[in-house]
Order: sequence, then structure tokens, then C-alpha cells
Amino acid sequence: MRDEVTVPVPPDLCRRCVRLLSQHVSDVPGVVSLQVGRGLLAVSGDVDAAELRAARDRAGFPMPEG
Repeated sequence: MRDEVTVPVPPDLCRRCVRLLSQHVSDVPGVVSLQVGRGLLAVSGDVDAAELRAARDRAGFPMPEG
């Protein structure tokens, strides 16, 4: 099953930061593709949003949820 899951990310990430975030997120099992832009991380695949948030946080971009 392929779904799209989105989680917030800082809206002003530079290219280097996007690459770093992408590396962490692509390691999450089930990720088929990902896109970062306009303050969102959009991931296609069979993946849990909590795992994506944890990968985002490990990459150094924690966001307040709410």
C-alpha cells in the first residue's frame, strides 16, 4: 500500500539541510520517495508519520507539533 504522509519541517531549509534531512528520512523502512518544500516533508510509501518525525528530529530539525 502506497500512501503519502506529510510532516512539518522548517520552511527555510538550505540545499545542504534538505540533503541531510533526505538522507535520514530515506533510511526509514517503507519510504519510496520524498519531497521537501514549503515547510513540508511529503513521503510516499508505507511509512508511519511518527517514524518520519523521529527521522526529522534526528537530522536536527525538530518542530513543535500542534
